[in-house]
Amino acid sequence: FHRKEILETERPNTFLCEFDDYDSPSLSSSSTVRSCFEKMIREAQDSVCKAIEGADGGAKFNGSGGISRVLQDGAIWEKAWVNVSVVYRVMPPEAYRAATAIAELKPGPIMFFVARISSVT
Repeated sequence: FHRKEILETERPNTFLCEFDDYDSPSLSSSSTVRSCFEKMIREAQDSVCKAIEGADGGAKFNGSGGISRVLQDGAIWEKAWVNVSVVYRVMPPEAYRAATAIAELKPGPIMFFVARISSVT
């Protein structure tokens, strides 16, 4: 599975995408583990950006909190990035067996989800 990246000009409500039978029928629900984890990651991005802006003393990150936020020409930092990545992949059967200690594989592709925050200053 590979999904093409899409440039977002405004902060979307979610970066999650929908899959049939992935882990629940309503993946857009705010109660799923993935939705809760994404919310936590996005709040961490906001918090890190606010802390860097406060330490820099005036420069502001661009945008309203999309996947990549950039601060430029600050008093301390020439440039800083705080990024959120949301990635979906198909797990190889060997990795599934190793991760679950289950010899039998469930039918169909074994999808997994990763959300992370990273920063460069």
